[in-house]
Amino acid sequence: MTRPHADVARPLPTSPFDPAGPWSPWWLQPLLEAQRLQWSAWLGWQQSFATLNKDLWEQWAVRYAGGAPLDG
Repeated sequence: MTRPHADVARPLPTSPFDPAGPWSPWWLQPLLEAQRLQWSAWLGWQQSFATLNKDLWEQWAVRYAGGAPLDG
């Protein structure tokens, strides 16, 4: 049975020269969450655009290609 990923990849020891140090989760996590929200909004916009494209294609197929849409 495989081991959990946390056991396989242990975190690196903190360096005394690390400028972010223990503060990095404090400011990095909100930035990553904002990026996840932006990515989710972009994917939602792309999905709505794909749905619109499919709808227009089906309307064209019904009107000019002789009836039923190609995908049934």
